[in-house]
Amino acid sequence: MPKCAEVSCGRWRPERLAPRWASGIRLNGHWYCSRECVQTAARAGLDVQALPAAPTSLRPLRIGVLLRHQQAITEADLNAALESQRVSGLRLGAELQRLQRVRPEQVLRALGTQGNVSYFTSFDVAKVTNGPSWLGTDTVRALGLIPFDIDETGRRVRVVCAAPVRRAAVRAIHTLTGWTPEVYLVHDDVWQRALEAYRPKTDAGTADVVTLGGIDAAASFVADTASADRTVTMRHAQWDRFTWIRVEGSSQVSNLLVPGALEGTCQAAHTAH
Repeated sequence: MPKCAEVSCGRWRPERLAPRWASGIRLNGHWYCSRECVQTAARAGLDVQALPAAPTSLRPLRIGVLLRHQQAITEADLNAALESQRVSGLRLGAELQRLQRVRPEQVLRALGTQGNVSYFTSFDVAKVTNGPSWLGTDTVRALGLIPFDIDETGRRVRVVCAAPVRRAAVRAIHTLTGWTPEVYLVHDDVWQRALEAYRPKTDAGTADVVTLGGIDAAASFVADTASADRTVTMRHAQWDRFTWIRVEGSSQVSNLLVPGALEGTCQAAHTAH
């Protein structure tokens, strides 16, 4: 007889005595005897320390070096911006623009080179008003990546973002949804307008998006969903300020957002047992 996968329980499945239990509650392929055991396992899984992103072999060039290489600024321009930056607190590119030593598109080009991504010097925010149904507004706001076009055949989603590129968020989309983001940088003000304009298309397959106050509430939600659907898969990813938990059952797909993830990390895996 199968045993409950929750290590603190150890109850055997009474197949002949309880037909309801024979079908069981399954989370990530493991059988649990009760909602409480599912919640305990989900909570333990979400406590797993996220693994840091794999370091790159080479550190990206500094924005000042790239702008000098592009001959967009002089050494004197750079030194002046570095000095005044101590007072303003702005990022170097923004400080150079404030001092009128460089044009916005030159900074964007350098940032694109630094992040090894493409960029748009202009962008029509109307393109983001029919986004994919599986990326809700709250999820997009948390990710900071705004979809504007999808390639169904190649399962690629083109997104715009502001610098710096949110690598952990890019990995989270890929590993939790199976879609590969293709990133384009835009100016900060354009990104903000696109974020405000973003709307996903609505259809029967739209995933629920729920923002919760903590991991305990997320584990409870997972347990409720598992009890209703009897079989669910839970995966999670962490980046910057959020944990994104994706729960997939036979009748619904839910995206849970929990503030307070470890900065700069990303984990995406089955997270129970």
